[in-house]
Amino acid sequence: MKILPADKTCINSGFLCTNCQARLDAGEITEFEIDLAKDLIQLEEAEEKFTFLRDVSFHKAIDYEDVVILVLGNKDKLKITPDLITWIKETYEIDELILIEKTYKPRPVIEALIAPYKLVSLNEIFLATGDVQFRAVLWEDDKEKFLFTKEELEELIYELTGNITRVEFQ
Repeated sequence: MKILPADKTCINSGFLCTNCQARLDAGEITEFEIDLAKDLIQLEEAEEKFTFLRDVSFHKAIDYEDVVILVLGNKDKLKITPDLITWIKETYEIDELILIEKTYKPRPVIEALIAPYKLVSLNEIFLATGDVQFRAVLWEDDKEKFLFTKEELEELIYELTGNITRVEFQ
């Protein structure tokens, strides 16, 4: 794999260097990410059908109850096969797996989190302080169908992009 949440040596050995341990203690990376990265590296090396993982960047994994969000590199989402998705779901007993490409733009993140439902609009709000926030408008009819509540969506969008986004329904 091209990019991993921690150093490849630390992931393979199971013993973290001071830098990776500090990141783990600070909450920048999680045990789940380290375990998943280790399994993906082993799959890449052992299984012929998973050799495409050599060209994939794995930035982050967010374990949200029975939903896992994988943050991948640019255009890596297209490389992930249904076999790998099935393997991850079965191995980690996950109901839903969401793949998102690493970006600082809220639109693709919101669209991935609410798929297959649609984003009505996304507006940039320029505050008097010079900060920029976003306002995402979703359909009221779809509100009950989302995997996440309004607050969870706002929290996830911030964690994934670093942008404050207010979610509203119409």
